[in-house]
Amino acid sequence: MNDYNAPPQLARRSTIQPSLVWLGLLLLGFGLRVYQLPAQSLWYDEGVSWYLTGKSLPALTVWTADDIQPPLYYYLLWGWTRLAGTSEYALRFPSVFFGMISVPLLWVTARQLLGKRASWLASLLLALSPLHVYYAQEARMYTLLTFLGLLSSYLLLRLLKNQSPNLQSSLTWAYVLSAVAALYTHYFAFFLLAAHTLYALYAGWLQIRAAGKSRPGTSASVLTLTSLAIPIAIVVLYLPWLPFLLTRYGIDTSYWPGSLQIGELALKMFVAFSLGETVTEEVGIWLAVGYGIILLVGLVALVGNEGRVKSNEGPERNHLITRSSSLVFLLLYLLVPVALILLLASRTPKFNPRYAMLASPAFILLIAGSLSSILGQRSRLKFSILRFIPIAALIYILVTSVYSLQNWFAPYRVNQFNKADFRITAQIVRERIGPDETVLLNSGHMFPAWAYYYGWGGWQRLPDIEILDVNAAIDLSVGDQLERLLHGKGGAWLVRWQNEVTDPFDVLPLYLGTLGTQDDYGQFWHMELYHYKLGPDARFNLEGFITQPTRADFGGQVQLLGLRQTSSTELILFWQGMTRIEADYTLFVHLLGPAGQTLVNADHLPPRPTHEWRPGQIIPDRVILSLPPDLPAGDYWIEVGLYDASDPSLPRLPLGDGSADRVILPLHLPAGGG
Repeated sequence: MNDYNAPPQLARRSTIQPSLVWLGLLLLGFGLRVYQLPAQSLWYDEGVSWYLTGKSLPALTVWTADDIQPPLYYYLLWGWTRLAGTSEYALRFPSVFFGMISVPLLWVTARQLLGKRASWLASLLLALSPLHVYYAQEARMYTLLTFLGLLSSYLLLRLLKNQSPNLQSSLTWAYVLSAVAALYTHYFAFFLLAAHTLYALYAGWLQIRAAGKSRPGTSASVLTLTSLAIPIAIVVLYLPWLPFLLTRYGIDTSYWPGSLQIGELALKMFVAFSLGETVTEEVGIWLAVGYGIILLVGLVALVGNEGRVKSNEGPERNHLITRSSSLVFLLLYLLVPVALILLLASRTPKFNPRYAMLASPAFILLIAGSLSSILGQRSRLKFSILRFIPIAALIYILVTSVYSLQNWFAPYRVNQFNKADFRITAQIVRERIGPDETVLLNSGHMFPAWAYYYGWGGWQRLPDIEILDVNAAIDLSVGDQLERLLHGKGGAWLVRWQNEVTDPFDVLPLYLGTLGTQDDYGQFWHMELYHYKLGPDARFNLEGFITQPTRADFGGQVQLLGLRQTSSTELILFWQGMTRIEADYTLFVHLLGPAGQTLVNADHLPPRPTHEWRPGQIIPDRVILSLPPDLPAGDYWIEVGLYDASDPSLPRLPLGDGSADRVILPLHLPAGGG
C-alpha cells in the first residue's frame, strides 16, 4: 500500500519511524566520533596539521608544495582554527564532521545502487565502522578525502541518468568540483577517478548496446561528456598544482629503498577495512575471514537476484542501474584504487591502509549489499535453523565492530593501540628539566607535535629536518654538532621516536650513554625518553671518541676507522662507507689468543645492510663477545674483516694494498670476562 492511500495516522507513523532511525544513526555516528575525542595525544601527523595552521596561507601553500599531500584540508583547518582555536578537540572536529556527514551520503548512494534495505545497513555499518571512527578522531585529511570520493561517486551515478539539460549541467559541474576538491586533498584521488572513468565507459557501452546503436540525445551526450569534457575540466582546474605532484613524487625520500609484498599488504588492507586499526594482526586475520565468507556468499546471492533496483525516485528512476551494473560500479570503486595503491607501494615501499581509505565506502556497500541479499533469502530457506544464518551474519559484523571499537576506547593506561604520547613525554621533561640542560629530539621532523605540548624553546632537533628524509639519518659525524649543542650543559634529555629510521645505529644513546650517566625514563606509547647527566669533561668529537684508531681500507668500498672498548664484553667498531656498496656483507670479528688461536667467534650482520651505507657515512657497530668464564686476564687480539655470506665461494674483501683480508688489533681483557 502506498503512503498516500494510507490512513493519516499510519502515514504519519511511516514517516516518523524512518526519521527516528535516521536520527538514531546520526547520533550513533556522531557520538562514537566525539567520544573521548581529546583523550589521545596528538601524534606527529596531527602536529603537522596544527603547525601549518600557524602559518600564513602563502607559506602554508609553499610548505605543502614540498610535502606529500596537497593543501585543501590544511586550508579548511586553517580557517576553522581561526574560529574554534587549536585545542585537540578543535583540531580533530573537522574530521568528525566529514565522517558524520558521510553517513547520510552513503545512504543515498546505497539507495540508488542496492535498494532501501541495503541503504539502512550501509549507514549502520559506516556509523559503527572502526576504521572510520578511528580516523574521525585524527586531525588529518582522510575523512574529508573519503567524503569527497563518495560525493563524486554519487554525483557520477546521478550524472549517468536521464536528466533535464539544466540538471545535467549542474550535476556536471558538481562532479567536476568534488573530483578536483578530492585531488587537492590527496593525490590518491586520481586512482578513484580512474575507476570513475572506467565505469562511465561501461555505462556508455550499456546505453549503446541497449539501443542497438548510438542514438542522439542524452545517451550519446553522457558518454561524450564523461569521457572528454569532464576530464578536460578536471585537468584544467588541477593544472596549477600538477607540477608540484610530479616533482614531489620524483624526490620523495621518506622511505627506505626496497620492495613490499603485495599479498601481505592486500591482507592488511582487508583487515583494516573490516575491523579498523584497533585489532592485533593475529586476531584481525581470523576475524576478517568471517567478512570474507559473508562477502562471497552475499555476492553470489546479489548476482543471483539480477533485476532492477527499486530506487523509488519517481520519474527519474535510473534506467541503467541493475544489480549487475551496481556490482560493476562497486567493484571498480573498491578494486581500482586499491590495486593502483598496492602497485605503487610495491615500487615505492611506503604503505598504510589509510592511504586506501577513499575506497572503503565501496567495501561497506558491498558488505551491506551482501547482507541485504542474504537476508532476502530467508524466506527461501526451508529449515528453520538455516533461517537464522543471515541474522547471525549481521550480528557477527556488529559484534566484531564493537570489539574493535572497545579496543580503541579502552582505558588509556592499558590501551595498546594508543598513538605516540608526545603529551606525557613533554610533560615529564617540562617538570624535571634543569636550568643547565637541553632537550634533543632524535627525529628532527617530530618537532611540530613536540612544540605543541612543550613549546618552542629549549630543544634541538637531530637531524635538523622538517620532513622525514631517510638519507638524513644520524651517523657518528653528528659528534661535532653534539659538541657545540652540549658545551657547558650539565645534562641532556633524549626524546626518541621513529629512531629506527632517523637513528638506526643508535648513535645518540651511544655518545650520551658512553660519556654521561643515564637515567632511564622508559617508553610512553611509541616514545622513548632518557636523561643523561654530563660531566664538565665530556667531549663528543669523533677523534676523541675512538680510543684505538686505525685506517684500514677494504677493497676501496669501506674502511675501518678504529674501535672503542666500552666494557670487558662489548666493543664498538667504527666503519665508514667509501663508495656505494652493492653487496650485503657479513662482518667477522674473532677473539684470538696469545698463540693466534680463535677463542670467540662474533660474526654478525651490521645494524643496517651494507648496501644502505652511504659514502662518507660513519657507522658504529656494537660487538658482544661471549667470553668463557675461565678466560684469564691478559692481552689478546681481535681480527676484523668482511665477507659475502650469500656466496661462500667468494673471497673475503681484501685490504686496499692486497696484503691481507683482515685487520688485527690488540685488546686487553680482565679475568673471566668480568
